[in-house]
Parts: sequence; C-alpha cells; structure tokens
Amino acid sequence: MSRSALAITGEHRELADATAGQLARSRSLAAARATLDAPGTHAADIWSAGAGLGWNGLALSEEFGGSGYGLAELVVVAEVAGRALMPGPFLPTVAAAVVIDRCAPDSVRAQLLPGLADGSLKAALGLNIKVSMGGDHTATAQWPAVLGAPDADILVLAAGADLVIVRADAAGVTVTPLDPMDTTRSVGAVSMRGAEIPADRVLRGAGRRARTVFRILASAEAVGLSWATLDMAVEYAKVREQFGRTIGTFQAVKHHAANMLVEAEQATSATWAAAGAGDLDAAWFPAAIAAAHAIRAQVFNAQNNIQLHGGIGFTWEHDAHLYLRRARTLATLLGDGADPLLDIVDAQRSGAARAASLRVPPEAERFRPAAAEAAATVRGLPAERQRDFLVDSGYLVAHWPKPWGRAADVLEQLVIEEEFRDVDIPDMGITGWVTLTIAQAGTDDQRQRWVEPVLRGEVMWCQLFSEPEAGSDAAAVRTAAKRVDGGWRVTGQKVWTSLAQHCQWGLATVRTDPAAPKHAGVTMMAIDMKAPGVTVNPLRGLTGDAHFNEVFFDDVFVPDADVVGDVNKGWLVARATLGNERISIGGGSSAPTGFTPDDLIRLLDAAPPLTTAEYVRQAGAVIAEAHTLPLLNLRRVSRAIVGADPGPEGNVTKLLLAEHTQRLTELGMALAGPAAVVGSEATLARTYLGNRAMTIAGGTSEITRNTIAERILGLPRDPLLK
Repeated sequence: MSRSALAITGEHRELADATAGQLARSRSLAAARATLDAPGTHAADIWSAGAGLGWNGLALSEEFGGSGYGLAELVVVAEVAGRALMPGPFLPTVAAAVVIDRCAPDSVRAQLLPGLADGSLKAALGLNIKVSMGGDHTATAQWPAVLGAPDADILVLAAGADLVIVRADAAGVTVTPLDPMDTTRSVGAVSMRGAEIPADRVLRGAGRRARTVFRILASAEAVGLSWATLDMAVEYAKVREQFGRTIGTFQAVKHHAANMLVEAEQATSATWAAAGAGDLDAAWFPAAIAAAHAIRAQVFNAQNNIQLHGGIGFTWEHDAHLYLRRARTLATLLGDGADPLLDIVDAQRSGAARAASLRVPPEAERFRPAAAEAAATVRGLPAERQRDFLVDSGYLVAHWPKPWGRAADVLEQLVIEEEFRDVDIPDMGITGWVTLTIAQAGTDDQRQRWVEPVLRGEVMWCQLFSEPEAGSDAAAVRTAAKRVDGGWRVTGQKVWTSLAQHCQWGLATVRTDPAAPKHAGVTMMAIDMKAPGVTVNPLRGLTGDAHFNEVFFDDVFVPDADVVGDVNKGWLVARATLGNERISIGGGSSAPTGFTPDDLIRLLDAAPPLTTAEYVRQAGAVIAEAHTLPLLNLRRVSRAIVGADPGPEGNVTKLLLAEHTQRLTELGMALAGPAAVVGSEATLARTYLGNRAMTIAGGTSEITRNTIAERILGLPRDPLLK
C-alpha cells in the first residue's frame, strides 16, 4: 500500500515519503513498543527530528516561524505518524498550535508560535471541560483527560464557547498524569483554581473551531492507524496457512479484509475533504463527518487485525495491540465532550449539512465559455428540442468519444457539470452503458445503426447477461449458439434482465464454443427483442412492479452483422460492459429514489423520546455515510485531475451505496413504527422493499467483497475456483 492514503498530489506524496523515511530511520514503532515499560514517555530524538524537518510548524504562519502551509499538508504528516505509531506529543502540540495560529491575536501568536514551530515548546488541547467557568474565566474548572497535558508547556483549554491559553506551570493550574491505555503518549487531568488569564489569552467563541481542528488532525492519524492495521492483516492472511492453504483464500477472511478497506476508505475520503474545506468555519460539518468515520474505522480495523492474526495477534510481543491501544484511546478522546454523530444530526436538521464540492482548477476555465453558451442555449429551447441539441453538440454524453460526445477529459467534465447543474440531461441508464460498449467495441456499421438512435431517445437496450443458477457469475453462460448460414441460432434463457419488456434490442453473452474454458468460447451478440423466438416474461418484484424479466430464446436467428466483437472473445466485450455498469451503479451519491436523510430527521423528531434517544446516533452514522458517498467520487476525480493512479474509491462505492440505501430505510422503518406498515409512510415502505435489490443487482455484495479482497488487496482466489 501507499505510504499515505490522503496524499494525492505529487507534492503530498513526496511529503509522505519523506515523513515515512524519517520515522523509519528513527525506529518509531520500536520506540512506541519501548513505552510499554515506561508509559507516557517519548523518545526525544524522534521529537527533535520531526521539529527540525518542519513538521510542527507546517501549518503555521510564516511570519511567526511556520511554513505557511495548511491542514491539507499537515494531515499527510499526521496520517504517516499514525501508521508508524509515532510516540510523543506531536498530535496535541500541532492541534493546539493551529488553534492559536487561527484564533489568537497577533500578540499571543508572536509569543508562542515560534517555539511551537521549532519544537522548543509543547502544547495540549483540552476540549472536555466538566465544570463550567465563570464569566471572568477564573473560577474552578476541570478537564478530566487531556492528551499530552503532562508533556505540555502550553495548555489551550475549552471554556464554554471560548478558549483560554495558560502555561502548564501557571499559578492555579494543576496537571495530574494519568495511566493511559495507549502508553505511547501521556494523558493528564487538568484543573484550574483561580488562575489569572490575560484578556488576550481568552479566545472568544473559538471553541467550535478548536474542536474542528482536533477532529481533522485526529481523524488523519486515525486514517493512518486504519490503513496500517489493514495492511498488517492482509499481509498475514497471504502467508498464514490453515487446512492446507493460506487463510486469505477463505471467503470469511476476505470479507473481513474488504470491510476493513471500506472503513478505511470512508475515513480517508471524509478526512481529505475536511482538510481541504478552506476555512475552519466551513470545515466544521466535514470535520464532524470525518470524526464519525475515524472513531469507528480505527477501532474496527485494529480489532479485526487481531482477529485475523488469531492467537499470535493477542500476544504481548505482537504489535497489533499497540495499534488497538492507540485507536481506542484516540477514538474515545475524539468523542469526548461532543459526539460528532449528534452534531451531524443537528446539522442535517438545521440545514447546515453542507455538501462537499471540488474546486475547479484554473486550467479548466478554458472550457467554460463553450459550456456556458451551450447550457444557455439548452435553457432557451423548447423541451422537445433540448435533447437533439444536446446530442448534436456532444454535451449529452460529453465523456464519450467523438462524434457522439466531446471526448471531454475530467477538467472539461467538471466545468460542464457546473454549467449544466440546472439542466435536465437525460439519464440513459442501462441503455447508455450498453451503447457505450458498442461504440467502443462494435463495427462501423453497428455504430452507425445503433448509437445515434439511442442518444436521441428512440431506442432502448437491455443487458442479457444473468442466467438461472449462475447468480453473480456472469461468465457461467449456458445460452448457446450454433453456426448456420449467415449467422447463428441462439437457444437459452436469461433472467433478472432489467426493463427488457420495454427494449427494442439486447446485448447478450452467448456460448459459441462449449469445449472452451468458461471465460473463453463466449461471444457477444445484439439480439432484436422482437425477433421470432424471443419471449419476454416480466417478473414482479417485492414492490409489485415488474422491473426484472425472464427472457427466453428459442432458435432465434442472429445475423453475423449483429455479433459485437470477435467470435469466442466476447468476454472481453462483456467485461467492458460490466465496467460501464459498475461506474454507473457506483457513481451515485445517495439513495436513488424515495426516502432521504431529511425524511429520516423528520421521523426522528416525530418519534417518542425513548425511541429518539435509542436511534439518534444510528441516524448520525447513516447521515454521515450519505454525505461520504460523493466524497469517494470527488477523490476519484481529484486523482484523475493530477494524473495519479486510480485508488480504491470506485470499487468501494458500489458496495457502500447498495448497503447504505438499505441502512437508511431500515432505520426509517424502526423510527416510523406501525405507520410504516399500515400505509401512513407509503414512500418509506415502498423504498424499503425496493432497496432489497440493491445488494443483489449488478453483482451481490458478497461477490463485490471478494472482488475488493482479490483485486485491490491482493488476496489469493479460492483454489477450488481456479
């Protein structure tokens, strides 16, 4: 795996490499283990080396000794530090320093930031106040657990909505070291009794920004912990043998690993978005999303790392428990004093849940005049003429190759998306991804016959892949074709074919060489759905609608001119179609129809108090997931912009979207109570039933987990399936 999941640009990857290299030379993990014999201590050479390289001042203003970068750079260092279990007060120091830099007056910044930047001062940020202070900020107050407080020279402490800055050795301030589960860092209880605090060291209204900073930086470290434990588990699963084969071949192990990847990827995308949100006020909601994922992901992955290691993972000598100690401690402190899940619910309720967006790079602006002009033209046309204009101008499918699209790269697509935001562009769905395959793999004659009628909305296509007993195994093709003069005679059955009853054409996988291996001997054919011998039998689903169909072929003639791609090499064409399908299914950002997070809030607020109390945190988790889905796609786009290699986001999104829609409606059913099953919440009930198909359609979630484990994480296939 990469040294940093948060690093996308070349500069960030170089920063991650340099940080990882230094921590490796400093033997950070060995130093972390050494703290088991001396809890709360840290190696001075690791601290001084990081400070010397500028880590402490990376996000601080240049005029006060920093490097002038932002949180987007600092989170890369924090993530790598988390991967290496860097011991010492780095996280609390940089969090407090950023808060001082962003919130304190220049007089305080000038006094404190140079020392915080060069490492001569250490700091801690305490947000979990338990006894409210008086208006003069001199009354007794307590902060029961402050990360890094015993090491700190400077304490930045929450006092209601405000912050106070005090020296740890000031009169009236007491720091009591505690016995931390995570021995790599100190934790202390802070109490204050009658301490005098200068006016310029009381930061009015800065408490919310401080929590935002800590959530982002702690989430970045949690991202590092999540990926490190995933890497450990996967590497072990590749070599540990049980029952005559490596444990990574077992589906149960693969699913554990795939779930760990999904957790890590959500935390990564959310933290990346929060760190790039611009200012701390704008970052508040994204930071709550990041913290919600980070709290869960780091503990989930650390626990599962031990599980997949078995007995050896439970031993004192193995490093797995060091990561669990760090993860559980950090997760607890992240949620102490203000639960991010409750903040997320409040934000959704108040309309403050702002969706993340991607800033269009300046070099993309060259595409804006043409896109803006085209969008304005569409708006001015009658509805019946808009689609033809979109087709003729290439904006209907801008990313398609010419002459149908504009061959738009990712930069042009970003601009088009902005300019056409309020334009209703037809979604061709299955027809679109099937036709794109024809445009990619078909003959000139096929493109001429089939592509433009689809674009103009005159023809629909279906995908004839699934067969009885084959399930998600699209290559298990039994529908057979025999060679005859001028073409083929096709006999067989397809099933679960979406919208076949409304389609004029279907793209089918057909076995043309029964003696060939499963993935060979398959040919792709376009079949006229009105041809003699084709029978379509609609299948009613749970909702009562007939979306899926059985399709029977009884000696159906298919001319040679309708074979797409080479004979017996159709699996290559099928994979292209499946790829287009995965992009389409995985490209969404929320539940496709019906029930929404706002509907969930409505039901939450209308439920009895005990029901609300029971489910409010679950609601926060589901809403966080809904807002994270588009972040996965934003990161994928960001990778494309800078030319970075593809990440796992696209592979994760299909799985996550399918299961998210079910979690959303299942929670809605629990909140609605009897109203959901007696017709009073008809939309919810219908969506709940319809969403049961989401984890089956397009490949079951179980198969998707296998695919993630094998193709992304590199776990071996089951030898029985080779």
